[in-house]
Amino acid sequence: MSMSNNTYEREESMLSSRSEGFLEMLINRGVIGRNEVSDDILKKAVGNKKQSVYHNTLLMLQNYRNIVWMLECFPNHIAEELDMPLQELDRLLKVVDEEVDFGNKKLESRLKSMQRTKMLLDQCNEALTVLRKKPGNGEKLYRLIYETYVNPENLNRDEVLAELAISSRLYYRLRQQAINIISIRLW
Repeated sequence: MSMSNNTYEREESMLSSRSEGFLEMLINRGVIGRNEVSDDILKKAVGNKKQSVYHNTLLMLQNYRNIVWMLECFPNHIAEELDMPLQELDRLLKVVDEEVDFGNKKLESRLKSMQRTKMLLDQCNEALTVLRKKPGNGEKLYRLIYETYVNPENLNRDEVLAELAISSRLYYRLRQQAINIISIRLW
């Protein structure tokens, strides 16, 4: 026996109104919450995300030199740990592969960690390249970040200000702008 379209639509409408009433009752009793998100909550969440992203980018830039140093030292450290000279790179890589194949979880974990670190550093370098190409003041923003965080010479703030010929106030304003741009690219 088939239902006509009219009967079907009435049944569906009745079920829908009962469902809405039941949901409203559960919401009013506090059993479930409303799906609506207030603008204040949304604004706070967006602000927290922006602050977190900015903080993570700043933290990564502050540790940029150490990350580069660590990546440079890693092959030598692995060679020492496996008691193999780095000059025999092909043989060293074969031993590393064998160690991982035989279940050396510590070495495998360290290799994966270094791979992720290298990938993050590559993404940071790409973000710096994008920053440099920004129309208008991209080169100035790039130089500020480079002199502050990337330059192996590790200049203090006053030396950076002198190098860039800018005021302290402009330095902080440009630094914030540059870190925001980099964070958009990274996260």
